[in-house]
Amino acid sequence: MRVRRNFAGDSEMTDINISPLIDMVFILLIFFIVTTVFVEEKGMAVNKPSPVSANNLDKDTIVFQLTGNGQVLHEEKDVGIGGVRAKVRQKNAREQLPVIINVEQGALAGLVVRVIDESKLGGAQNISLSGE
Repeated sequence: MRVRRNFAGDSEMTDINISPLIDMVFILLIFFIVTTVFVEEKGMAVNKPSPVSANNLDKDTIVFQLTGNGQVLHEEKDVGIGGVRAKVRQKNAREQLPVIINVEQGALAGLVVRVIDESKLGGAQNISLSGE
């Protein structure tokens, strides 16, 4: 049988110095923090109407209701996309009134955009969105 011999002479354990490792980690952390690019996401500004009574709202505004099943309602009548421009022109003949688009949950975003576009083509200058 062979006998192992200790050639080092001392039987002391050597420790690993982790101070340089910690220094390197902190330097990398600082490097990544400094070189990080923060992205700002751009969005669309939405003007929500302030709460007012229902009587004043009907007299001083043009209100369209967009339902979840694709209907465009004005004064509880289905006017569709084609009727939006005519209603806005008719109501704005005497004075400029703001348009409020009340969007129900589940309404398509494309429908909202089309109603906004038709309102602008009808002469509306102030268009606000409202949600339920």
